[in-house]
Amino acid sequence: MLSIFNFSRRVSNDFGSLGVDMHSHLLPGIDDGSEDSDQSLSMIQSLSDMGFKTIYTTPHSFKDLYPNTLETLKESFQKIESIIPGDISFDYSSEYYLDDNFHQNFRNKTLRPLPGNRLLIEFSMLNVPMGLEQQFYDIQLEGYQIVLAHPERYQFFQKNSSLLQRLRDMDVEFQINALSLGGYYGENAKKAAEKLIKNGWIDFVGTDAHHDKHIQALRKIPDLSLYQLLLDQGNLKNSELKAMVNFEGKGNQPIK
Repeated sequence: MLSIFNFSRRVSNDFGSLGVDMHSHLLPGIDDGSEDSDQSLSMIQSLSDMGFKTIYTTPHSFKDLYPNTLETLKESFQKIESIIPGDISFDYSSEYYLDDNFHQNFRNKTLRPLPGNRLLIEFSMLNVPMGLEQQFYDIQLEGYQIVLAHPERYQFFQKNSSLLQRLRDMDVEFQINALSLGGYYGENAKKAAEKLIKNGWIDFVGTDAHHDKHIQALRKIPDLSLYQLLLDQGNLKNSELKAMVNFEGKGNQPIK
């Protein structure tokens, strides 16, 4: 099948060419994202207006700040499920922080992966987790595909990309934040994003939208040459995540 991203210089003034957002914080009241159902609906509608027709929102699961579980994720989702416009495909997973809480849920088979049995994973932006490669290897042994959230934002990756190369060699997928392309998180993150793109290392683009300020900043991204370069490379896998299934949170069941 011919990918929609294989056409050269596909210029877009919205995210319609991308179509799928797989990293955001749109469930109400369970992390540092949307505060209530009204804000969730407003942000979802705004993303739809920008061209996204499939949205997987990924609230934090982080023991020290947002100790979410399958139950808290589902409860928050049910608050807005019935009010989401019918032309928007909307589902949820989580952005898992690599901590003791994650490993407990991993052992107990109480994770909610993205399609393709993908787990969106983050960790401290200041220090490399101890035994990171071994931790990732153990996760992969259980059949999961790891997607590293926003590698351009980690300070140690900005200074030294050798670990990123080793993770690529382990078939870890990388997700970049669209806002990084416009310098929203600072010049270092933007430069790191540009390097990752030129290396051909980006598998997914996500909005990582938390609030209305992010929504407003996102409107400027599709016009950037760096975003167009990313589309032109033809490496993005966002379109692979279009399929939706019902998921009741019973064990580590992949969304296919």
